[in-house]
Amino acid sequence: MERDASAGTEPAAPARAHEAAGAITVVVVDDHDGFRTGLKTLLIDHGFDVVGDAADGEKALELVESLAPQVVLMDLQLPRISGVEATRRIAVSSPTTAVLMLTVSAKEGDVVEALVGGASGYLVKGTSPETLTAGIYAAARGESLMSAEVAANVFARLRNRGVSPSADDVPISFLSTREIEILRLLATGKHNDEIAQDLVISPFTVRNHVSALLRKLHLHNRTQAAAYAIRQGL
Repeated sequence: MERDASAGTEPAAPARAHEAAGAITVVVVDDHDGFRTGLKTLLIDHGFDVVGDAADGEKALELVESLAPQVVLMDLQLPRISGVEATRRIAVSSPTTAVLMLTVSAKEGDVVEALVGGASGYLVKGTSPETLTAGIYAAARGESLMSAEVAANVFARLRNRGVSPSADDVPISFLSTREIEILRLLATGKHNDEIAQDLVISPFTVRNHVSALLRKLHLHNRTQAAAYAIRQGL
């Protein structure tokens, strides 16, 4: 399995932290009944609180509104409302709920649209239970997990688009010099440990800076921050 471009630490540490605070609440969204049932069983066996499941995007939105889960596991191809569109709506209506894509497609276009639309991470079906649970823990912490290869492809594709600053972008002058340094490294696909090594600071300090710059820029996740950096020419 490839090394994961995760913003967090090893899965065991956050697992213990969440056990003390209560199980992470999860909604599972997939249109294949058998897969959805098996996934729910797997998550329950790993200590997660599966509070609901849905077979289409519209039902997923209803569940998120009524249950406010910490994490949604979202398939890409769904009836009625697509996984990407459902993710966009959740990012706006329920910003405290993280969406982790779990789908069969590893196409760059699908990955980019999902992550820029607000998904916290992107995993392909068939990934190991350890990687899946690590992705859920990362999403619940407001971080992101995807394979290093996928991350590199995402940011390369964004750069190749030649995007210009958006009228909705917060001016980069709102950020500190350190936050701009971290933002520039985010846009290369680096995770917290790598950024910490480059800047000779702790991963915990990097995490705090990332959280601060996301708040300042009114963004939902690291990928949106990377897209902002690319639009700003960093």
